[in-house]
Amino acid sequence: PALSPAADLSAEGPGNPWLFKTLTDQTVEIRFLANYLRNVVGEKTVSIIYQAGPDNEALAQAFDQVMQRFGTKVLYRWDYDGASPQVADRLSAMTAEIKDKKLIGTFLVLGDAQGSARVLAALRRDGVTNRVIGPRVLASDAFRKALTAEWQSGKRPATDQRMPASAASVFNGALMTTPLLFDTAGELAQGFKNDYQKAYRGAPDWVAAAGFDAMRLLVYAHGRPDRGHTAITAEQLRTQIRDRLLALNGDRGAATGPQAQIMGLFGPVVFNARGMSSPQTMIGSYDGADVVAALTQLSPIRAENAGNYLDELVAGRVLYVNDRFMYRTNVVYAGLKMEKISDLDLAARTAHLDFSIWFRWRGGFEPQDLVFTNAVEPIKLDKPEREVRVGDMTYRVYHASGKFYLNYSGVDRAYGSQVIGVSFHHRTLSRDNLMYVSDILGMDLNTGSTLAEQMLTSNLVLDLGSGSSDASLFQGLAHLLAPGSVGEDPLLAAMSRSRVLAGLNGWQIDRAWISQDMTRRGAEGDPAFVGFGKPQSEFSQLDMGAMIKSDQIDPRDFIPSEWFVFIAIFSLVGAVVANLLDRKDRGQFWRMQTLGLRIVTWPLLLLSAGNLALDYGVHNLATSTVDTVVMIYDSLWWLVPARLVVISVERFVWVPLEIRAGRKVPNIIRAVVALAIYLFAFFGVVAFVMGKTITSLLATSGLMAMIIGLAIQANIANVFSGIVLNIERPFQVGDYIKLNATIMGQVIDITWRTIRIRHLGGQLVCLANSKVSEAEIHNFSNLGDNFVRLQLFVDPGYDPRLIRRLIKEALDSFDIFISLASAYFGPDAQFKGVECVNGLWAAHYRVKFYVAKGNDENVVINEVLARIWERFHANGVEWNNPGSEAVRQSIDHRPLLPPPLAGVVSIGGDA
Repeated sequence: PALSPAADLSAEGPGNPWLFKTLTDQTVEIRFLANYLRNVVGEKTVSIIYQAGPDNEALAQAFDQVMQRFGTKVLYRWDYDGASPQVADRLSAMTAEIKDKKLIGTFLVLGDAQGSARVLAALRRDGVTNRVIGPRVLASDAFRKALTAEWQSGKRPATDQRMPASAASVFNGALMTTPLLFDTAGELAQGFKNDYQKAYRGAPDWVAAAGFDAMRLLVYAHGRPDRGHTAITAEQLRTQIRDRLLALNGDRGAATGPQAQIMGLFGPVVFNARGMSSPQTMIGSYDGADVVAALTQLSPIRAENAGNYLDELVAGRVLYVNDRFMYRTNVVYAGLKMEKISDLDLAARTAHLDFSIWFRWRGGFEPQDLVFTNAVEPIKLDKPEREVRVGDMTYRVYHASGKFYLNYSGVDRAYGSQVIGVSFHHRTLSRDNLMYVSDILGMDLNTGSTLAEQMLTSNLVLDLGSGSSDASLFQGLAHLLAPGSVGEDPLLAAMSRSRVLAGLNGWQIDRAWISQDMTRRGAEGDPAFVGFGKPQSEFSQLDMGAMIKSDQIDPRDFIPSEWFVFIAIFSLVGAVVANLLDRKDRGQFWRMQTLGLRIVTWPLLLLSAGNLALDYGVHNLATSTVDTVVMIYDSLWWLVPARLVVISVERFVWVPLEIRAGRKVPNIIRAVVALAIYLFAFFGVVAFVMGKTITSLLATSGLMAMIIGLAIQANIANVFSGIVLNIERPFQVGDYIKLNATIMGQVIDITWRTIRIRHLGGQLVCLANSKVSEAEIHNFSNLGDNFVRLQLFVDPGYDPRLIRRLIKEALDSFDIFISLASAYFGPDAQFKGVECVNGLWAAHYRVKFYVAKGNDENVVINEVLARIWERFHANGVEWNNPGSEAVRQSIDHRPLLPPPLAGVVSIGGDA
């Protein structure tokens, strides 16, 4: 099978079942052009200039036959040999003959791109200003480039004022057939045009579109490769490609219907019996160097709409062209200038727009009878602000304003951006009789979308750079000035200059567009669309829109949307790795590493996955569902950081505190701190995500916190006292302490609420941390023993030296005094004199000794007194005199500093 975008006369005759061509036969187009010239333009005088060859001769003959049917004869024919060295002389002689005979009317130019360019350049160079028409080659980029080069390289007499001053003037006014006009094309062709401009820095022509369609057909016919185990031979693949293309041909008995069509840039692709596709033939006109749609087009009437067209023919809405009826479609150039956008209401999804709209057309109809499809209330254009008539062309401009719904079209947009603009179609005239075309030239938007800049830069290079040493410089300058080299969108720039968003603070225009397409609406009982043979109610629709977004920092400003998938995968893997590493305690260093990994990956995962979810929701979910997704996404931006803060507190506060204190932080403390952090995040969600006031919530929460605090006040005090004790560490487990001179024993456990002490009497004492933190604490953990002092009162009649010796003998009979302190001081007894106690005189003795840590002092004191009594009794010292009733005892415990090396005996006693 062969698939080609070319279409020539060789396709005439019986069809080849292996040959498919995606364009209309040129003979059909040339007959169409003859009908258009006679019936629409009204031309009655035509001459033909054609490049010698059988194909062009056949086209000239076909054109002449159609003109003769209307009673019009081709006056003159000239041929030329494009390959001849004398072609310039031949063309000069031809133009001289035209000027000598003062021929009027239209000239049909037939030939390839180079030959047609030479003919047109010769005509204009010699001052022939007649209208020029031709087949689709005149609408190709190759023809424009050839004519530009021909015009710049040819000699132009400076004295001839009739000669055009620029190459763009040579193009102006020429008419030609073309299978595609981008200014009237649908959304698919507009998308191709935009992509082509980005890729190749220039505007495409119909040839590029035809090649693109042919490739799409080839991919469609080839299908997906067989991924199974069954091999396919080359012959089977050829047959498969042919059969799939045949399925697009109803004339060969194949299945028809939507399933047997593929939509191309030129429209639905359907092959006829000769393997020829038949896209609609359009009439283009050069406006300067730009091909635009002629103001009147002829649209074929579909076979299913067969009916009586006599009324339509009489009314002038239908013409008989190429043996078939065709609609006379009026092309209306419409432009729209946005003046002001204000009163943006995201809740109601509306905005107030002020704009100017204008129309330029030929004919006796009212193109301003519009239906604004996204207007909140109907808008009627009554009185024009300005109206101008130039010959049979009418121009009107109106001012309109009103509220319009946002996001009225299915244009691809990211969440957070809003589509704002105007969309309209005619109220009663369908696409068969009226077609709106965006007035690109009238809106000064042709920069970067046409070939005007290419013409300018070509002139610059040819006039200034050719043959000079600076040619490369001028070529580089031409490259910079070429279409697409300047990234600024002209429509966006125009709207920015007009400050259309002056009434909206915090918003900016991201991009803007103006496009045309077809839309369907219900017939609503209109007899023009109801009944056998009536056309479907399909209308030409024009759309001017802008996408606005918040002027705040948006990740999409510096992260391409397609990167979010890769960022989500990367961050998800990082989060999983952090979780796996935390399953086993690897020490504080790895805790810090996994925390850092979470701090990096969690926000990235939320950012990427959230944007992907929101973009999917904007295009696939209901508005209410999208609002829910938005609320969840915004809430997570509070909850995820809160979770990271909780983890940070755990690893930077609780874990180091546990390592330092040597004991576990109570779960209640962890829970209270985490609850406080999450509570702040919850308040943020309520205030900034839900947009609710939190005054009453704070009051309620404060009241509840106060009630709970009062209920657990004691526990809270104990917990915080435990924190203070763990930070200051006045004692630790294993220390011997005395509290308020009442409780003495060894510390066996310290918790965040209580202290447990093993009393010297053997019992277990549990004290609340709040009481311990306020008590007087004596810590004997750094001493080897405890200092004890006793006061004895004896009958003053005994020799003090005897009493002291007896006391020391009693003390020396113990082994409990062997300690560091005893090694320096040892037990001692001192005579303090005679004192009057309770009216009786008694000798006062002070006894000092040291009790090894861990012994019960009361038991030791009792034993010491018992042994002193034994010594007294054995040596005849009576301890039952009246003075003995005044015996008083006191125990003084104080820390004992390490003694100096000498002369410290005096530190005992009163020290």
